[in-house]
Amino acid sequence: MGNGLGRRTLKDIPYYPTPQEIHDAIITSLGWPYKHGTPRLVARDRALVALLYLGGLRISEAVRIAKEQFIIKDTHILIRSVKLSKSKSRGKPRRIQFREVRLPLVGERTKLTQLVMDYANILAGDELLFPFGGGRGWQIVTSILPEHTCHWLRAYGENYLYGKWENDLLAVADYVKVDPRTLGQYIRRRDEKYPPV
Repeated sequence: MGNGLGRRTLKDIPYYPTPQEIHDAIITSLGWPYKHGTPRLVARDRALVALLYLGGLRISEAVRIAKEQFIIKDTHILIRSVKLSKSKSRGKPRRIQFREVRLPLVGERTKLTQLVMDYANILAGDELLFPFGGGRGWQIVTSILPEHTCHWLRAYGENYLYGKWENDLLAVADYVKVDPRTLGQYIRRRDEKYPPV
């Protein structure tokens, strides 16, 4: 918020980084100066950034997740019952919705899952991963990745899935539980989606 990135939109994103580039940026960042030498807080902040990207989560969704929601599977870690954050629609609150998030244990995003688990493994079962609000979360993300916003991380994650799931916008929309028309604004559509006719 304080770095001037708060109002930028998809049109302002010059480049969608790869999972490896996001991982490297997280690892090489110094984060907030007061956290130097505090391994638990550094691990927490890295986990937050990785989770936003991997899950295509809003910051307000990520800060409500507790360790007890994690279930380890063969190929992924399932985070169950992630409560969605929705704005009001025409003055009426939308119904409460939940979704599942899958953190991969195989493939090119595994290193990002490891950042989440490095932190989650030091927590008690019922602890919230991130015991603070969205404003603090936003500050943490932009201190680690100054050129990116929470909103952009969500777009990067959605765009990655779009490319891996054969450019199926409906599949990604169903996974992140958003209207496909809204999601379409955050996907960097590729030419191969529309072959010559």
